Amino acid sequence: MDASLLVDARALQLGGIGRYLREILPRILAAPEFRRIALLGNVQELQAFASGHPSPATLEIIPHPGPLYSLRSQWSWARLRFSGRAAASVAFFPHWDAPLALLPARSVVTVHDLIHFRVPDAFPAWRRPAAGAVFRRVISRAARVIVDSDRTGQDLVEFVPDARDALRVIPLGVSAAFHPLEAEERVRLPVREPFLLCVGNKKRHKNLGAAVDALARLLPSHPELQLVVAGQPYAGWNDVLARATERGVRTHLLDVPAVSDAVLRVLYGRCAAFLFPSRYEGFGLPVLEAMACGAPVVASNTSSVPEVAGQAALLFDPGDVAGMTSAVDRLLTEPAYRATLTRLGLDRASEFSWDRTASRTLGVLQEAMAR
Repeated sequence: MDASLLVDARALQLGGIGRYLREILPRILAAPEFRRIALLGNVQELQAFASGHPSPATLEIIPHPGPLYSLRSQWSWARLRFSGRAAASVAFFPHWDAPLALLPARSVVTVHDLIHFRVPDAFPAWRRPAAGAVFRRVISRAARVIVDSDRTGQDLVEFVPDARDALRVIPLGVSAAFHPLEAEERVRLPVREPFLLCVGNKKRHKNLGAAVDALARLLPSHPELQLVVAGQPYAGWNDVLARATERGVRTHLLDVPAVSDAVLRVLYGRCAAFLFPSRYEGFGLPVLEAMACGAPVVASNTSSVPEVAGQAALLFDPGDVAGMTSAVDRLLTEPAYRATLTRLGLDRASEFSWDRTASRTLGVLQEAMAR
């Protein structure tokens, strides 16, 4: 089959979407389904990436400037379409920043979450109507729409009912970089123990203030405990720091920027518990990463998190600080139960594979191409 694939790879080095691309793109490049693959984005960045991932396909890298969700990127796309360079049997957009005009008829769009529309303080209210109109237009015109979880699929169909037949649920995987620390493995821990760990972009919907409140409740019984929060800061993070100061626990809160997978594995592997108090998630990948490293997980019981965590985490309502505190305290005081939860987490994480994610994504691309 003389099939060709176009991939919008501008998000390659970003956070969550970047992780998704960096995991499935090498597997797509290695597959025999396509004779030609074109990657859109930053030329130098994509050339460096492609050099480490050989492909049987003829590979073309095409400049596509402009940040995600920008007028410049829409203009760049229009120029590519009119020039003929964007022609392909199927186009893959790993986010919903797909073209508003001239979207290829055989397009696959991935929607990782609907945070912009489901969480009031996650997106400026004045921008929501325009963003909603763009989202509906893109989703209603895509040949297939991939979501990471059943819950995200339900949210999407509520928002765009016409997308039901095009919808495909493909869970994410766990990188091989995340696995338990070996007993004899010598690691340099960047923080002192014991500590609780939160991982992810420090956005308002992550509900990190609740983790601070739980820390304040735990310190009288566990005075050496720290809370480590690793991830890029966003609007609202300074409010969390101020809250820690008000609660008298600022010296027990360690603010860590984004770290490498190697450092993150050590943090997961040595934390007393991994906390995930988020109010909304499209999937919740850090939950699986923590489990894969042997961390016992305490997580919110909302959106997609229970679907991902299964029976391998202690779940609580994200507004119930007392419930989160009690769950953490149980892990700190009951070593046998902590070991049980760790074992359950390792088993749960092993059920998720990036190979499976990429294989199923290839299947959806072929579905769209057959239209």
